[in-house]
Amino acid sequence: MDALFKDLIKITKAASNQNIEIRDLLSDSVDGNYGIYVISNKDYREVLIPCVDGGVHQGADFGEYIHQFNPEFNKTKYIDIQLGQVIAVAEKQIKELIVNNEFSEVELYRALVTDSESLDVDFWKSEREVFEFQEGFPQYSTITLDAVYVSKQELEYAQGRHEIVTSPKQKIADGPSNTAFKVIGLLMLHLAKSPKYASGTSPNKSQIKELLLDLAEELGINPYGLSKVDERVLADALKYLETQKA
Repeated sequence: MDALFKDLIKITKAASNQNIEIRDLLSDSVDGNYGIYVISNKDYREVLIPCVDGGVHQGADFGEYIHQFNPEFNKTKYIDIQLGQVIAVAEKQIKELIVNNEFSEVELYRALVTDSESLDVDFWKSEREVFEFQEGFPQYSTITLDAVYVSKQELEYAQGRHEIVTSPKQKIADGPSNTAFKVIGLLMLHLAKSPKYASGTSPNKSQIKELLLDLAEELGINPYGLSKVDERVLADALKYLETQKA
């Protein structure tokens, strides 16, 4: 099992351990502070079919579209899931957990289609959804709060971010989170020596974010959070460095 799998704790237990509402943990995740995950309980292949928005259905509510299979796209996707695989929950489904305490299993697989694969596709439907009128397709299970997890390490890191030193004159021993900010900040300043990663006299956080995403893809690292959290983390790291100048 990978390190993330071993680091996961049920969100219900995390909330109980910290005496905090589950809704608050979910809201913090929507804000990009850490990920929410589900562990697959089976080996499974999901078939996703590209669809487009058709015309407005005359008998439907105003603004409701018919999702149609687009035969021009030869982009059917096969999403292979392994037993014990850790799957990141997308922001929309985290919001569903906040509002409804559950969401459909199929949303996990839909979210695994990358943005680049979604170009010119309005919507992805699973094979079960497209052929729901046919018998023999089982219903999707419902993902409830009891089936979602958080990373203990990510949770501790998010909490540590609140302990950033704000006054240059305040002297405290560096904890693990502040040491991490110092390392990140110094690396950013080093990268900023190259014009590509500089914005005037400061590090270009947007370009550094793209570098992190590229490195995660190249090295097979879960990119969850890098597209949302990193610029805030990078800004916090630079802010912390300012407090460490002699």
